[in-house]
Amino acid sequence: MEVTFKDVTLSYDGKREILHHLNFTIPEGTLVSILGPSGCGKSTTLMMISGLLAPTSGKIFFGDQDVTKKDALARKVGMVFQNYALYPHLSVLENIEFPLKMAKVPKKDRKKKAIELAKLVHIDDQLDKKPGALSGGQQQRVAIARALAKEPSLLLLDEPLSNLDARLRIEMRQEIRRIQQETGVTTIFVTHDQDEALHISDHIMVLNQGQIQQFSSAETLYDNPSNLFVSQFIGEPVINTLDITDFDRELEGHVDAEILQRAKKVGIRPEALQDHDTGSETLTTIATKVKHSEKYGREKNALLDFHGKPLLTTEMRAEVADEQELPLYLQRHGFYLFDENGVRIFGGDQDA
Repeated sequence: MEVTFKDVTLSYDGKREILHHLNFTIPEGTLVSILGPSGCGKSTTLMMISGLLAPTSGKIFFGDQDVTKKDALARKVGMVFQNYALYPHLSVLENIEFPLKMAKVPKKDRKKKAIELAKLVHIDDQLDKKPGALSGGQQQRVAIARALAKEPSLLLLDEPLSNLDARLRIEMRQEIRRIQQETGVTTIFVTHDQDEALHISDHIMVLNQGQIQQFSSAETLYDNPSNLFVSQFIGEPVINTLDITDFDRELEGHVDAEILQRAKKVGIRPEALQDHDTGSETLTTIATKVKHSEKYGREKNALLDFHGKPLLTTEMRAEVADEQELPLYLQRHGFYLFDENGVRIFGGDQDA
């Protein structure tokens, strides 16, 4: 099922807009993550897709069908929430069967379907247990199976992994990706964790303050951020951000003068600062001083001083000492300039 928002706006009081003129299409059969900081409108967008919230203006389509005024039941979506919401007095099998029981599916057929789904989510060895006897990851699997039981047109997942420990989160995000690919159901996954979104999504929609900042693949978000917010939100370690005035003449002759005139902010990925010349990939060199260096296994990081401002590099080959003067080669790939509105005007696919 393809999902389309056409100029969708939401306001609770008629004065303050929560979501501002959203326009997007989620392709059929894909897994799309809605990513952004707390309060940006992620879960609200999901609620509008589900039919639990109605837009103040605009239209919502499932395929060619206008579902703007249809309720959640009529939209035939499956939802999995952060707290799973399993029925504690029912067994795993009974929990998965429940939507089918409500749909008056014959007992024999619903049991067969529930067992098939339990196998799909790898929980078929726990069918007689109650939810309280399961781990968080197992409960999550039951919730997904139950959501899939009614063969939804869409599977909606609202921060489903946030209650799990770090190792289990990684395991379950891989499982969600596997289940989505095996079923082919269009899946929309809400998270504030960029690592989750980057690892499982076909496409990612980045929201901030109720507006879409960028909607593209994970690779595009990282390599070609459309604005300063996206460049800072995507990437670990966080991108180095400086004012254009923090540079002296290091960029002159290497970036068009008209672009330098318009630039207000500079973004430099930590891997774009290297201590060795890379030939044509080097944009320019800058003079820095090492403040502190650390090594974690194969990773070697250094915190540098550049005209009194901190810079982090993750690409150190040589051994360095604190307070050592260190020339760095600034790479074209991972270097960006942004105008006064935060729009990228240089770097990525705009780097001529």
